[in-house]
Amino acid sequence: MEEKERYLNTSLAKALSVLDLFTEKVQDFSLTEIARELGVLPGSVYPIVFTLQKFGYLDRDPVTKRYRLGMKVLEKANVILSTLDMRALAKPVLKRLARELQANAHLAILYEDQVMYLDREEEAPSSVLPSVIGRRVPGHCTALGKVLLAYNPEVAERVMTKDLPALTPNTITDPKELRRELEAVAGQGYAVDREEFHLGTVCVAAPVRNYRGHVVAALSASLASHRLEREPLQGFIDAVQEASREVCRALGNKAS
Repeated sequence: MEEKERYLNTSLAKALSVLDLFTEKVQDFSLTEIARELGVLPGSVYPIVFTLQKFGYLDRDPVTKRYRLGMKVLEKANVILSTLDMRALAKPVLKRLARELQANAHLAILYEDQVMYLDREEEAPSSVLPSVIGRRVPGHCTALGKVLLAYNPEVAERVMTKDLPALTPNTITDPKELRRELEAVAGQGYAVDREEFHLGTVCVAAPVRNYRGHVVAALSASLASHRLEREPLQGFIDAVQEASREVCRALGNKAS
């Protein structure tokens, strides 16, 4: 057993495991289902579920007796979002970028080795990510992810030891090819997703640096791929890079 495992609070770990069961696809559970998912008896998990309900992290439907995430989770999420100054500072830049390019603009960070969207501004029809804030997607097949991985080599190496699923025929699934791609991204200062995440959509992303020069996020614009038949890709690259520099300056990066 590792030294740090000695300090693991098993009851708290079980409570967190209960909360982790709830996803966008599965939004409610009965007590029996929760117990089955955790591989324990209902009687042993009930005190945990009861406590989570008591503190507002779970709600129990009085008719169906099924549990859902409670409003306390949303309250805490809002606390986190409200402290993300970067999101607030980037908001007007995203709006302007989306409007000027007639594209969809995004702001994202790395979270648990994946891309997590912090914000989105829409100026073009899209069914790729209808509800984006908080959503996580793989990094190897998105322009945002390539940028974030290119400037976080430890995370990139970890990602490349895992399976790289093909979301489209254009997705990079070979770790060696992905490594070369990330090296190019770091050298040129931007990344392009050429229908690697969703067919018919191209995305351009650039890094966002904080006042210390560390890449803490990425900013992107996504557009229908057929637009490149009449509009040069470089124009979108220039616009995204300028937008990212503007956010960098707002974060105190004077070198941008």
